Amino acid sequence: MRGAAEALLRRRSSLALLALLALAAPLHPVHGGSCWIMAKNGRCMQRLSDDVDRDHCCKMDMPGMSHLAAYVDEKMDSGTIFFYRALGGGVPCAACKDSCERVECGAEMKCVMRNGRPKCVCEPKCPKQGRHQRGAVCGSDGRSYRNACRLRKRACRQRSADTLSVAYHGQCQDSCSKVRCLERKQCVVDQNKMPHCVRCSRKCGKEARKHVCGADGHTYPSVCHIRVAACRKGKAVPIAYRGRCKPGASCRNVKCRERQRCLLEPETGHPRCVSCSLRCRGEKDDAYGFGGPICGTNNISYRTWCHLLQDACSTGFVIETKHIGNCTDASQLHGRNSSMSNSLFSEIFAPS
Repeated sequence: MRGAAEALLRRRSSLALLALLALAAPLHPVHGGSCWIMAKNGRCMQRLSDDVDRDHCCKMDMPGMSHLAAYVDEKMDSGTIFFYRALGGGVPCAACKDSCERVECGAEMKCVMRNGRPKCVCEPKCPKQGRHQRGAVCGSDGRSYRNACRLRKRACRQRSADTLSVAYHGQCQDSCSKVRCLERKQCVVDQNKMPHCVRCSRKCGKEARKHVCGADGHTYPSVCHIRVAACRKGKAVPIAYRGRCKPGASCRNVKCRERQRCLLEPETGHPRCVSCSLRCRGEKDDAYGFGGPICGTNNISYRTWCHLLQDACSTGFVIETKHIGNCTDASQLHGRNSSMSNSLFSEIFAPS
């Protein structure tokens, strides 16, 4: 009798243990591995996903980075990962690919073998160009390049192909007098006195007439019309605010768009809506859209146009560019690290 009771107890205990194991088991099978991005030293620092097998990891969609995919065959806790990252130069991992076969590097790049591993390197295809396309070019970042191919290589390395392009041929200038535009484009200087080759519209449609008030005090039927006026004058006309110009306009009766602030022009007291939401980046990033230095119309030197704009937004008064370079620099830094990300200009002239 006692033996039967003990057997029944053992059976119930086994069933209870099986039930607990069933509850503890995951609903989906855990593969135990993880997918990573391999660093230059052959170790992994950046984890992409957990609980994947090698096949799934190595087939992940990573345009331009498929050659860096790597797999770790075990599941590591955070302490182990921290140890490897802090003291071991990264987690030991196995590269998904050991050759350039089926490696997709993306536009302007090709796969080469380096230290036994595939690597995507920049190699833009630069065909032989016509006579008018040879020689130096000025990039949209305000830098002069020996030729268009050099610019394309930099755009590839900086992953800025969508934003860095040829502004015009020849060395970068600080006026339109020596700029030669191609493809029926016309030279226009922006508020920072920097020249741009833009495609000018000759006619504006009637269907999209939304009046804007220009900083010159004139009402324009649309942004297109202010663009035509800028092309005719050879310099940008900033948009003061949306709608018709108002007699006695002030920041009290002018409504600015979201993320804009109403500033006053020091000489006239006229209102102007300005974007005040920019964050100024570090000095090493100045060449990628916020270059400088710049002398403001208040005779104060600013490291970048972004810092000039920040000061204007903090004081409540419009500050424009007097010239490129420090206010004490008579040479005005011709074309040297002087790229401008002028939101007022780009708002009027879309890239073409």
